[in-house]
Amino acid sequence: MNRFSLCLFILTIFISGVITSCNKQDQNKPEDVLKQFLAADLVGDHKKAYSFLSSTNKNNKPFEQYVSEKSKHTNSELANLFIENTTHLIENVEIDGDNAKIRVDTTTVDLEIITKEVANASLEAARMGKSFQDIQDDIVEKYKKQALPLNNYKSNHTLIKEKDGWKVLLNY
Repeated sequence: MNRFSLCLFILTIFISGVITSCNKQDQNKPEDVLKQFLAADLVGDHKKAYSFLSSTNKNNKPFEQYVSEKSKHTNSELANLFIENTTHLIENVEIDGDNAKIRVDTTTVDLEIITKEVANASLEAARMGKSFQDIQDDIVEKYKKQALPLNNYKSNHTLIKEKDGWKVLLNY
């Protein structure tokens, strides 16, 4: 092996080690795993969200059942409006060995107000012959011009460390 090949070989091993350690660092923080899970769950990427679940959850609920129980996100402008206005802020992380407790402050659209608005609009739309899509379109247009009603809530999440990294433990 000539000197150039040897240097190239050593450089390749070094770069591979750096990349591997970076990937492991992402999985070493339970809050990063939870953020990825919440982001995937929010946009309806159930396959990705499921990959962050603990082996206990996966043993109790096969992927097909998990997906069938999740609400279906549509590609409507109204659904996108909700997604765009939802944020998760990690407030506190407590790690005790292979267990982590994480408190999250979530800001999202106030569904109680929007549900009442959709119900009222539905009654009006029925009289005027509008479709449900028309109602959604009207609400989207309204909230393009004014701020959406938002709501904050706190939630607690448990993660456990498994052989392949931190995993979300759901209580169901």
